[in-house]
Amino acid sequence: MNQTNETQQLRTAVALLRITLGIIILATWYANLQKGLYTADGLTGFFNWLFDAQNGNGSSLGWYKAFLDTAVIPIAGLFAPFQMIAELIMGLALLLGAFSRLFGFIAMLFFANIFLSYFGGQEWIWIYILLFMSALTVALSAAGRKWGIDEWLLKTRGTPAVSILR
Repeated sequence: MNQTNETQQLRTAVALLRITLGIIILATWYANLQKGLYTADGLTGFFNWLFDAQNGNGSSLGWYKAFLDTAVIPIAGLFAPFQMIAELIMGLALLLGAFSRLFGFIAMLFFANIFLSYFGGQEWIWIYILLFMSALTVALSAAGRKWGIDEWLLKTRGTPAVSILR
């Protein structure tokens, strides 16, 4: 196999990974929208469930709960709609291959946050490590340059000046 074929296979593989991440995020976004999690009460209830050892997930990182209780819960009315919009944009950007490096890094932060939220509880948290590593792969490989808007932007506009978009 020549290097051109190998390169094309690698680009196809990371494009499929990017598309899969976009679908996962959008499917979860839709389920959360249906559950009402993108409201102040929905978000607060979800955070309380995460750390409830008796009737919830039983997450064990007390310092992270303290962070959520002091930094997010007081502004849940603003944060919940922001979260809704951010997750939608992130999922669409990955699905469509738009600014895939940037949104790959954003997805890494998102999955790290979920990992910390569920740590020590009943959720199988290692899925978030796999999603984190998938997002890292997307970010490092510029996965939108195959079957994505990034491919079109590169052809029509050339290499972006901002390194995170290259």
